[in-house]
Amino acid sequence: MTTTLRPRPKPSSNGSSPPTRFDIEPPNHGSARSKWPEITLGLLVVALFALVGTWFYSSTSDREPVIAVRNPIERGQQITAGDLMVVDVASEQAINALPSDQSGQVLGRSALVDLAPGTLVSGDLFAEQAQIADGDGVVGLALDPGEYPTLTLAPGDRVRVVETPKGTDATTEIVLVADAEVIDVTPIGVQNQLFVSVSMAATEADAVVAAASQDRVRLVQVAGS
Repeated sequence: MTTTLRPRPKPSSNGSSPPTRFDIEPPNHGSARSKWPEITLGLLVVALFALVGTWFYSSTSDREPVIAVRNPIERGQQITAGDLMVVDVASEQAINALPSDQSGQVLGRSALVDLAPGTLVSGDLFAEQAQIADGDGVVGLALDPGEYPTLTLAPGDRVRVVETPKGTDATTEIVLVADAEVIDVTPIGVQNQLFVSVSMAATEADAVVAAASQDRVRLVQVAGS
């Protein structure tokens, strides 16, 4: 890169000699070539390799066919083949879902909770359909700790169904069913919640359902268990 120095004209005829001055002209670089095409090309190459790597990883990951919910399922609904579908999921970690060839474990059983489409199916989401005698009714109760008498509650146990007081000033509990039979107990959630199916007279079931909808039902274990 060269800078050209050009001297000023010679002194004038009057004899005065002005100081020598130089005009400095910047070097001519010519038209600067843009580097944006190379930068853009480099970014495209990096993005392409990232996409190829992602595709390769996803295509080589182990996938396993499992059972999932096809249609919305309400709590208490009996499961049919039309409610289920098979989906492929990555199996790098343990999956709490039934393999595609084990749908028989849930067909004909009742859902313990509401299930949205796409939910992976596991056996602990369902219970056996209760056999109901003439004149009886079965009520399913989702109970938190303190709303049932013991973690060892089991089918065949006898319980009293109590409605707790409504409001802070009320103190009197109401016995809705003096003697009912537990026919199924299934753990739900992760905080010792239980889904308890209780058999009672059909005439008592409506009152129990109404109290349960307000979270006012408690079970008391009684003699005969």
